[in-house]
Amino acid sequence: MLINTVLLFLQSALPMFIIISLLLLRFTSASKSLFTYKNIFIISSLAIAFVFLLNQYMERISQLFDGKGTELIFSLGLILIYFCSAFLFLLNNENRFINVKKILALVIFLLVFSLNGSYFILYLTSYWTQSLPFESLFIGIILAVGICISFAILFYFLLQYSDAHIHIKTSCYFLLFFALGQLMQSIALLQQVDILPLNDSLWNSTNFIAENTELGQLLRVLLGYETTPSVMQLIIYLTAFIVPIFISKSQYFAWLAYGEKS
Repeated sequence: MLINTVLLFLQSALPMFIIISLLLLRFTSASKSLFTYKNIFIISSLAIAFVFLLNQYMERISQLFDGKGTELIFSLGLILIYFCSAFLFLLNNENRFINVKKILALVIFLLVFSLNGSYFILYLTSYWTQSLPFESLFIGIILAVGICISFAILFYFLLQYSDAHIHIKTSCYFLLFFALGQLMQSIALLQQVDILPLNDSLWNSTNFIAENTELGQLLRVLLGYETTPSVMQLIIYLTAFIVPIFISKSQYFAWLAYGEKS
């Protein structure tokens, strides 16, 4: 029970801690204007309201679209996280559109908090109804919170160092990888309800790093790690990774050409 609680919390809460670190890094110079008390209050209130509504009406939502409502709505939210993160990645070099980037950052945080928070509460209530030991549940949550906070702090300073001494866009690329992880989750949900075909897997890396371990959950959140990826998943992953980078590089060379002409 204790290990299950830790893994459950890592799966649901770790993305929220990681996205906070990534967004803080992306808005280091403007973090005060982005994370004001007003913005924090508004986004926290909206996120809590969305989590409450999702859990309150989860049964009705699941009955929509011939019983596919939950998977479709959650996959739509995960896809939106990817596109918002990809746009934020593309606007990284732009000194303009500050307000647009702030809105994208807040939308990403709202969606990540709402979707993962509702997952966690749903699983937590299911554990609670099974009359499992409260002590194990409480200790598991405390341990998982400590792990998430510790990793988020280390991750923040590691990427901050990498941006300054290795590559200026390291944290920006990790934001894109995080978005790819959300996109892979949406594909898995769509495959569960037969919206996308479930093809044979290319390989199975469970014996090396299983998804139901702490390291597996971490890699899944950070990089979109999948133990049994199919051809379609691999194609979507590579396309969703390469296209934003290609557009970003095209913009960079266009700015260089424009500067030379000027």
